[in-house]
Amino acid sequence: MRTLTRLAAICAMVVPALFGVSTAAHAEAAPGCSDSYQIGPTALLSWNGESAASVKQFWSPRCQANFAYLYVWQSFRTNHPTGNWSVNVGEIIWDDGMSGWMNYSPSRSTDFWSRAVAGLGQCTRASAAFNFNGVYGNATTDPRCG
Repeated sequence: MRTLTRLAAICAMVVPALFGVSTAAHAEAAPGCSDSYQIGPTALLSWNGESAASVKQFWSPRCQANFAYLYVWQSFRTNHPTGNWSVNVGEIIWDDGMSGWMNYSPSRSTDFWSRAVAGLGQCTRASAAFNFNGVYGNATTDPRCG
């Protein structure tokens, strides 16, 4: 049984590296709102046919705010070791349009947050646009209402 456990642990580390699959990366919490947590499923952002980033939506009960978040995958950074990207990340409020948008350009950072958005009682989605070498990709999460 011990051998199987070790084998499973080794496979969990090696298989993603072999196939260029990003391991599950996650943000701990939105800036200034340490109680925030992800709501809804993660959206995959593709760039030129390649998986490049994850887009997530977070909620903070203490701050009473939603946040959009984008994480650039390690596999994408490895495949593109030079050059910078531009990121726009924000919330889309169903009846009110876009809110909390932040623009990061140029950058090689991995984590990008929107501003806090008062989303309580509204339908919101996290959305992000990604530009690298003049090619754009974007992704939006499923709406969350509440």
